Amino acid sequence: MPDTKIFELSNKLETIYKEINGIGVVTVQIWVNTGLVNENNKNNGISHIIEHMVFNGTQKYKPNEIPIFIESKGALINAGTSNDFTYYYITLPSYQVEYAFDVLSEMIFRALFLQEELEKEKPAVLQEIKRKYNNPIYEMSQHIDTNLFKKTPYAMQIIGNKKNVLSFTRENLLTYYAHYYQPENMKLVIVGDLEYKKVQEFSNRYFGNTVPYETDKNYKPILQQDLPKDITKNFYKDIMQEYALIAFKAPHLIGDEKYVLDILTEILSGGEYGLLNDRLKDKLEIVTSIFGGYSGCKDAGSFVFYYTCLPENDKIIIKEISLIIKSVKNGDINKEMLSRAKNRLASQIVFQREKCSSEAFDIGYSFTLGIKDYYIDYLEKINNVCIEDIATLSSDIFNKHYILSRTLPKNCGDPKQ
Repeated sequence: MPDTKIFELSNKLETIYKEINGIGVVTVQIWVNTGLVNENNKNNGISHIIEHMVFNGTQKYKPNEIPIFIESKGALINAGTSNDFTYYYITLPSYQVEYAFDVLSEMIFRALFLQEELEKEKPAVLQEIKRKYNNPIYEMSQHIDTNLFKKTPYAMQIIGNKKNVLSFTRENLLTYYAHYYQPENMKLVIVGDLEYKKVQEFSNRYFGNTVPYETDKNYKPILQQDLPKDITKNFYKDIMQEYALIAFKAPHLIGDEKYVLDILTEILSGGEYGLLNDRLKDKLEIVTSIFGGYSGCKDAGSFVFYYTCLPENDKIIIKEISLIIKSVKNGDINKEMLSRAKNRLASQIVFQREKCSSEAFDIGYSFTLGIKDYYIDYLEKINNVCIEDIATLSSDIFNKHYILSRTLPKNCGDPKQ
């Protein structure tokens, strides 16, 4: 990793620094190794609401002060909660960078979780949950997650549910925060135009003085089960076209299968030349949109086909997708397809890493999930994928049971009508 340095602070917080000279900008990100994966039915949604609440008051900053303060410095600030991690980032001019270290360390180590602020935040989260149902595919996605990841935390929704959100107290949040928001459970990532000695100085000053809280964070792997049978579920809404998802169980992220699956996704859905678009959209004109791709978590994975169409085209679409899957399983992919997929993925990586924020995300994602090779050796790994690898893994995935979930116009047979 040219120009990349990795060091550990005295409190065991691993820090990764990548220098990019001459751009005048720095991204500082803090990644916490927790998310939906560490939740249960009683506290589902707590990772997400904590992500909201750390903006609303710390020992140094008053409620609602952080966004106004940091944006006054010409900076961008945001955060995200995922299945396996939560991350926070600030991107700003290099000469203002100390503010990023200061603000993020306050959020990560010294949030107050004031009860009055929590009560103010709950309606905003409930509105987020409500808005999800405006999306035609949300209930379909919920149904797939519930069945594909049954008996695992991934079966729940990151955003949580109304009952849990309303029940959360300051004590609930503080307990979770104390357990998982610990230096040894985080990664600090700095990418951009900043001298290494400044990186060391600010990292140690703002993130190195926290004494870890003694707690058991031993990782307990989750086992994703195979589907016992094919599952079909229809939803009905006031819409004009059909939305559909076909989901298969796929490998988790910890292993080299992810590179094969990235190539397969690109072959199927890489722009207008992908097999799905070329056949179903351009030649047969039976879909308005179509995509097939891999999504992986630390302990689970899925390969999902998504399409929109007129309801009368549904059966032929499923048949055509089945034929494309069959050809992939049989190894009917030529060298030109494979080469084009590899070149497109390589180009995407190069273009993506022109931005320090994207580079920092790649580092944080890979190091937090324990798949450092996904950042360090990505180009080498995808170049090693061959047609036989794709055929073998496709057979393993697509020979198993699947979930078909559709959202249809109400006039297509809604039993409630």
